Amino acid sequence: MKYSSFLKRNKQEVQKGIILVTGKHMNRTALGIVDALLTLYPQVSFEELKEMLPDTINPSAPKNYKSLFAPYNPNRKYGVVQPGTIKEECIQNGLDCNASHFTAENETFKTKDGIEVLVSKSWESNDTLTGENDLQNLINHVKQYGIVVNSFEPKTEPFKKGSYQIHILNNELFNKITAQKSKNNSWLIVGAVFIILVLGVVIFKFLNS
Repeated sequence: MKYSSFLKRNKQEVQKGIILVTGKHMNRTALGIVDALLTLYPQVSFEELKEMLPDTINPSAPKNYKSLFAPYNPNRKYGVVQPGTIKEECIQNGLDCNASHFTAENETFKTKDGIEVLVSKSWESNDTLTGENDLQNLINHVKQYGIVVNSFEPKTEPFKKGSYQIHILNNELFNKITAQKSKNNSWLIVGAVFIILVLGVVIFKFLNS
């Protein structure tokens, strides 16, 4: 992951929090976490995002509804995010992807390589087949990337959407991380110009020798 060295160098400061997610209800809090992660790390590819948010974080969600993941199959992890192509898989199997993932236009994201990101709607506490608190797994996991979360409200009413907000806590680190690609591009441009100049000199000398 292209941000790894920066995260290692600034580990303590990063874990104090760069972005705060405040949310109501589990699924919207998870949506806010992914939004915050892609806001802070806008240059990640989908493959890198899956490395940052492995499927093992949210293993137990499938048991609650009829979908591609039901009946519960431990060999196919439900995960935090899935690519937009899963919508086609749902259509082929006569399933409603909106029942399992956020699919509205303002609830999906895109990685740097243009892949649509769908976030899981299903998050559980300790009364799961795995005995894990899936959302807490996610909250604990993203601290290493500078995302911190306030207390979320339990989902007490079915189909209630809830909401979330993201707040920048550390502007200095936020600007350093989001600007890293620009710096890298600057060095690449300088390097490319230097190589072109050297080649130009070599070719000029060759032609005039």
